[in-house]
Amino acid sequence: MAIPLRKLTGIVFLLFFCPPLSQPLMSNRCPSHESQALLRFKAALNDSSNFYLSSWVNGTDCCTLWIGISCDDNTNHVVSVETLSFRGTPGTTIPTCLANLSYLHSLYLYGHSFTGTIPTFLCLLTRLTVLDLSDNYLNGSIPSCLGNLASLSDLSLGNNQLSGRIPASLGSLSLLRELRLYNNQLSGTIPPSFAHLSSLIELSAYGNRFNETVSSLSLPPSLQTLYLSLHHYQSISETFFHNLTKLSYLYLSDCVLNISTTWIPPFDLSELGLGSCMIDGEFPPWISTQISLEALAITNASLVGVIPSWLWETSPQLNYLNLSGNHLEGSLFSNTSSWMKLQELDLARNKLSGCIPSMWPSYMSILLLNDNLFSGNIHPNLGKLSNLNMLNLANNKITGVIPVSLSNCSLLIVLNLGNNSLEGSLPYEFSKLSELYSLVVHSNNLNGSFPSSIANCSKLQVLDIGNNLFEGQIPTLIGNISELKVLIMKENKFTGSIPLEIGQLKHLQILLLSSNHISGSIPHTIVFLQAMANESQNGFVLSTYINGPVYQDGLDMILKGTEQHYQYILSTLTSIDLSSNELEGKVPSNFGDLKGLRLLNLSMNNLNGTIPKSFGEMHQLDSLDLSRNHFSGQIPTELESLSFLGSLDLSNNHLSGSIPQGKHMTGFGESSYSGNPNLWGCPLPRNCSWPEFVPSPPPIYINKIKKSTKYPWYAISLGLSFGMAFGGIISLIVIKISWRNEYFNKVDAILKFLFPWMKNLTL
Repeated sequence: MAIPLRKLTGIVFLLFFCPPLSQPLMSNRCPSHESQALLRFKAALNDSSNFYLSSWVNGTDCCTLWIGISCDDNTNHVVSVETLSFRGTPGTTIPTCLANLSYLHSLYLYGHSFTGTIPTFLCLLTRLTVLDLSDNYLNGSIPSCLGNLASLSDLSLGNNQLSGRIPASLGSLSLLRELRLYNNQLSGTIPPSFAHLSSLIELSAYGNRFNETVSSLSLPPSLQTLYLSLHHYQSISETFFHNLTKLSYLYLSDCVLNISTTWIPPFDLSELGLGSCMIDGEFPPWISTQISLEALAITNASLVGVIPSWLWETSPQLNYLNLSGNHLEGSLFSNTSSWMKLQELDLARNKLSGCIPSMWPSYMSILLLNDNLFSGNIHPNLGKLSNLNMLNLANNKITGVIPVSLSNCSLLIVLNLGNNSLEGSLPYEFSKLSELYSLVVHSNNLNGSFPSSIANCSKLQVLDIGNNLFEGQIPTLIGNISELKVLIMKENKFTGSIPLEIGQLKHLQILLLSSNHISGSIPHTIVFLQAMANESQNGFVLSTYINGPVYQDGLDMILKGTEQHYQYILSTLTSIDLSSNELEGKVPSNFGDLKGLRLLNLSMNNLNGTIPKSFGEMHQLDSLDLSRNHFSGQIPTELESLSFLGSLDLSNNHLSGSIPQGKHMTGFGESSYSGNPNLWGCPLPRNCSWPEFVPSPPPIYINKIKKSTKYPWYAISLGLSFGMAFGGIISLIVIKISWRNEYFNKVDAILKFLFPWMKNLTL
């Protein structure tokens, strides 16, 4: 009899998901003492909210239910702990409870903010094959007992603060294949015992302070990857590589290459990196022997001359080339047939000239030609590079207009055309660049109105159109670029007011609108810029990772009256510069809500009213410039709490009263307060000893003065005589008009001589 499909489906469901009642429930596989050790480890990390650690629940099976834990299928012992990278509580040391996991094969503790020394109890885990303690804050020396971990094949201690020499005992780890010691403070040299590491294929020891000559005898011939940086530019000759016949990846930095021009290496590299190595000449000829080369980086090495043609002929597989930071000259290659596999090219910061080639490999993703001497136009063919992620042509002598065809590069993340001689308008079609992260076109001759279509670039974080000839009003749609962190529109011809929508930019940390013709008042919505209200900034560099390379934006800012260049935009560099405009009215009283602000420049406007007391709440403020406005009243004593303030300019206003004498306010020079005639006190030298003006005491205070029983008749008679004489003069002035006019003209002249600020006063 056929079984109906509906019933058959139900039977299958019961068989697979509902076990028979007689089958016992699954018991915990994880040994109790090991699960308890892991729970103590979790408690020590003090991060129960972490997604991975939240699965570690007491009473559940750590082998099957705890993320990051693996157990042996036969013994059920915990053999691997990988808590994945997350930042733990600073100051936490590696918990000793891990010593109870005696069957561990793999221990990954990278990126947890651990401090202290590497604990010696780890040396008791003799079954370890992988130990990863990288990306922490561990200090002290490397314990010599790590040499007892005979099964170790992978040891990673990079990105810590380890110091001292490398223990020679590590040379006894015959099974060690990968050793990573990069970015520490290790000194001395590589121990000769490393020559016995017959299984070692990777040694990463760059970013240390090796101050002794590294001998080639210290490196085993099994090495395939070598990352090494030397201290004080030690010399490396061809004998250093004598027995390294298996090398495929070689990266050296901070050394002097003392290699003859006739040398033929014993290896054939796939990747070669020479960073900040002193070459002081033309391209090393021995590179022409590396026919398998896929990536070449020779940066900051004082290379001179032209890029040799043999580079393309002998390395047809080359897909990455970085020759930035040298003194290379000449024009770029025009024959594209031999370098069609090139994907990433960085020739920035050289002396290359001529026109930028019109033809490029179709798979080009990164093209950096900034800081050279290139001239001519940007060819529209660049718009055919559909895989282009980053294009930087800044700081050259490029002319013409920006090709509309660049809007076809739909994957473009970074576009920097700053500091050239480009003209015309910013293409409206750039609105199609939906992946754009950074758009920089500053210091050109671009004109017209700013296209509001840029608001469609929803991922835009950096927008710099400063130092151009843009005009019209700032579009209200600017508030729609919700991810914007940097907005620079300074030194243009913008008019109108600052749109209220500026307050919608919750992530904005830099706002530069100086040197325009912007009028109206400072919008009250400016205090809604939440990124500037955060006092605790992390201090990372505002950058983006694109297929490996890192792009970092810089900017110019007015500080202490002069323009200063910041090579990198830090997340801590919160700044507002509205100077040299036509702003008027009062500063919002709650402006101090922007507690994370570092730089504030409102100078050279028509702002009036008093300085808001809330300014005293901006405790991170490093520079404050309110000069050349019409601020009046006294300097708020609340400014005394700005302990980080390093630059202050309140000059050329109508401030009055005494300069606050507490804390550091008197540490600024006279120029910080000059041009305020009714302001006195140090550091103004002519007023430093003047007593502060005290108004007449109120009657209640006079009544407390003890009255004398004797009358001062001499003073009374003198007062009466003076009163009669003064009254006679006043009578004549009142009666005779010509005398009255002459009198008041004299008084007016005397007052204006004593108080220059009254010259512009009209009644």
